[in-house]
Amino acid sequence: MSFTSLLFIFGFLPLSWLASCAWTKKTSVQNVILLLLSLLFYAWGSIQNLYILLILIVWNYCSGLQLEQTQDMPRKRRLIFWSSVLYNVAVLAFYKYIGFWFGSILPQTQNIHAPIGLSFYTFSILSYLADLYLNKCPAQKNVVAFGLYVSFFGKLTMGPISQYTDFEQYLKHRTISKDRFAHGMDLFLKGLVKKVFFADQLALVFAAMGNDSSFLGAWLLSLAYTFQLYYDFSGYSDMAIGIGYLFGFEIPKNFDHPYIAKSVQDFWRRWHISLSSWFRDYVYIPLGGNRVSKEKYIRNILIVWLLTGIWHGPNWTFVIWGLYYGLLLLGQKFLFQKWIDRLPAAVNIILTFLIANIGWGFFSSPTIMTAFSHLGNMLGIGISSFASENALFYLSSYWLIFVFAFLLCGTLYEKIEKKIFLLFSKQAVIGVGVFKICVFVMMVAYLVSSTAQTFLYNAF
Repeated sequence: MSFTSLLFIFGFLPLSWLASCAWTKKTSVQNVILLLLSLLFYAWGSIQNLYILLILIVWNYCSGLQLEQTQDMPRKRRLIFWSSVLYNVAVLAFYKYIGFWFGSILPQTQNIHAPIGLSFYTFSILSYLADLYLNKCPAQKNVVAFGLYVSFFGKLTMGPISQYTDFEQYLKHRTISKDRFAHGMDLFLKGLVKKVFFADQLALVFAAMGNDSSFLGAWLLSLAYTFQLYYDFSGYSDMAIGIGYLFGFEIPKNFDHPYIAKSVQDFWRRWHISLSSWFRDYVYIPLGGNRVSKEKYIRNILIVWLLTGIWHGPNWTFVIWGLYYGLLLLGQKFLFQKWIDRLPAAVNIILTFLIANIGWGFFSSPTIMTAFSHLGNMLGIGISSFASENALFYLSSYWLIFVFAFLLCGTLYEKIEKKIFLLFSKQAVIGVGVFKICVFVMMVAYLVSSTAQTFLYNAF
């Protein structure tokens, strides 16, 4: 069930809120109801996937109890921890990568597909095990609460990846105020607009430019995907965080205007923040972080970014993409920082955007050769013409979408809204409220017309 389906917006979401929040204020009862609803949400797509989720919940709940009970037995505790980690990683690797490893030998393995959200909720589980092993938190003794942490439908399929220590408090007690509810609704609408109005429209351009070998076509393809991916995934994240607020959970933001970043390092502080934070806390820092020798620091960065690429999927293009950023971050650390500090902010923003744009060329391509061919076309190498009729048609049809996508990927909207509230006070509340209702009606009209696309990160 997708966040952008009419069934979810007008059926599942409001009925879930009424059943779990309006009916009772007792957190323990809400947890039971929300867990059942989350399992229903997940089973809607595939009952087989639900079995895998349930097995992982039970396995790791039991592992957590065993880790708690072996505080005074370090060797046994270490064995329980690593066996549990390896079990979760093995499940993830089997479903996500077996076709990549053995597809040529065992063709039937190519028909094995990872359950939706497996990468995301596996990392949530690993967060719990690591926090427990490092004594950052006690074991969760309530299987319902643990199951809800793993499977809460607001973050189950595409994150954000909530670390257990951040989520634990809301399993015990949470409140829903008018301000939180309003903020949640506002975030959900914001994400809906990003997804339906921007990402889904840009997806049409990306699909149309796939075989266009002209110079203009290559740039339209690249920019369409760059903005589509941002508005698609940040839109989902806004909706997920908004849903969290509606039910009393505060899920940290996952995007912070990454396309106005002034360096590669700054970009990854703003893009998919929950994944970057996870690798920082559970891989980079345990390896020693930056408090090691130069050689080990280089090793740590390359390991983290190799794993980041592999996490995204079984394709060499993701490996190249991960190492691309690892090398760029090393370059910034040891070579380019002094130049970055001297350049004007606007120049740094443009350069970082172009670096990200090139990176998405690998990320979106099915093969490495396709990626290099596309990048060559962007540089004018191997192009059929400067601008094909197809490229000119889509540029003339969608140029306004590109302009708004560019303008609104930064902080412009927030600044305008803040200025309106400062100038017009109470009248602004009514006016902005009416405007947002109209926008919501417009988004529903788009959904009714069946122009909605699946979320890109469903594939990961």
